[in-house]
Amino acid sequence: MTNVKKNKILFFFLAVAGLVIGCSAAVEDQGYQDIDAIQAAGLIKQEPVLILDVRTPEEYREGHIKGSVLIPVQELDREYTKISNHLQTPVLVYCRSGNRSVTASKILVSKGFRCLYHMKGGIKDWIRHGLPLEKSP
Repeated sequence: MTNVKKNKILFFFLAVAGLVIGCSAAVEDQGYQDIDAIQAAGLIKQEPVLILDVRTPEEYREGHIKGSVLIPVQELDREYTKISNHLQTPVLVYCRSGNRSVTASKILVSKGFRCLYHMKGGIKDWIRHGLPLEKSP
């Protein structure tokens, strides 16, 4: 293995470790941490995390991150209790482009969630990086 490849692998694991360790500190001024699709994929591989898709059911069926739970942002304020056992555990929130997931992250902060990661760029960024999607019938 070349030194460049070793350095890339080391950098990847250090970045993921920084996300994991920083969970309590990850709560920036807005109450959640913005991460990109590559960081999100690393977080998912590194530790158990609830993956919350806040798009519409139609968008979800077209393709979503494997293992994600769908609660459309319009329903989140009243349906958050479905995931309330994750108040202190990592939650990754995403939508199509990163706009609705900001709204969803703010709702979750107001409900007491303390370890939130917002995937800026949404599923569009995930796809742009060639990361895998799962489709529903």
